Formats: sequence, structure tokens, C-alpha cells
Amino acid sequence: MNICEAPLTQASAFPGNLLRRCHQISVAIFLKQCQALGLTQLQYVILSALEEKGTLEQSRIGGLTALDRNTTAVVVRKLEERGLVTRRRNERDRRSLLVSLTEEGRALRRQAEAGAAATQEELTMPLSESERAMLCTLLQRIADKNNALSRVPLSQGV
Repeated sequence: MNICEAPLTQASAFPGNLLRRCHQISVAIFLKQCQALGLTQLQYVILSALEEKGTLEQSRIGGLTALDRNTTAVVVRKLEERGLVTRRRNERDRRSLLVSLTEEGRALRRQAEAGAAATQEELTMPLSESERAMLCTLLQRIADKNNALSRVPLSQGV
């Protein structure tokens, strides 16, 4: 079958399209798992970065999580509105903001750990343990080898 006969069938099987669909599924599962906490995957990732690394410049959060500046700013602002993080001007560079995790943010992120783990379990349920490990290995290789092609590359040496 050539592409002219069934372009949707072919495009639907493209790895990029399958990754997009899996991402949509992952987001839906996470939202279901963490609905009671009112937390999104992006919020969870940012809270996780702050818990692991401590206070960070807002721009550094984007580098650690491969999120663009605008998305990072929106997510951090929403977290701040909920009292999960605080932001203050960086005294060494007045142009940048320092973001810190509050105790409420730390507690909520820890509450969400079970939902985040359950999301991964549900998402990969159709796979055996060895297939899950292989999938993660392959996805990590794709992400690492193509990082420079991203609109927002993950900072190296993180």
C-alpha cells in the first residue's frame, strides 16, 4: 500500500503520532489519578524539580524540565496562587525570579507520588516488565540523541 492509497493509516502509524497519542493518554490517566489533588503532570514535574534541587531560578526550572519559558511561567504562577511555591526577585540578578517549594507544595507532591506511579503502571499495563524496561530505554535514547532538535532542549549536565 503506498501513501496515496491510505495516508491516514500510514500517518497514524508514524512513531511521532503514536508518541503524541500515548502522551494524551498519559495526561488523561494522570489527571484521573490526581483529580482529588488538582494537580497536572507539568505541575508535578516542577514540584519534583524544586524538591530535588531546592530553590531555583525560574528559567533553570525550564531547563531541568524541558519546558519553554512561557509554559514554565504559567505553571509556576498557578502553583504560587495555590501556595505551593513562592517566587521572589533574585538579589544577584534582578531580572530573574527565584522559586522555592513551600511545605504545602512538598506535602502535595509527596501525596501525588502514588498517583504518578499508578499513572505509569496503568499506561504501560499492556506490556510485560521486560517490555516496559525496553520501552523506557528506547524512549530515553530517542530523547537523548534528539535533544538538540527540541524547541526546548533538556539542559545537559543536570
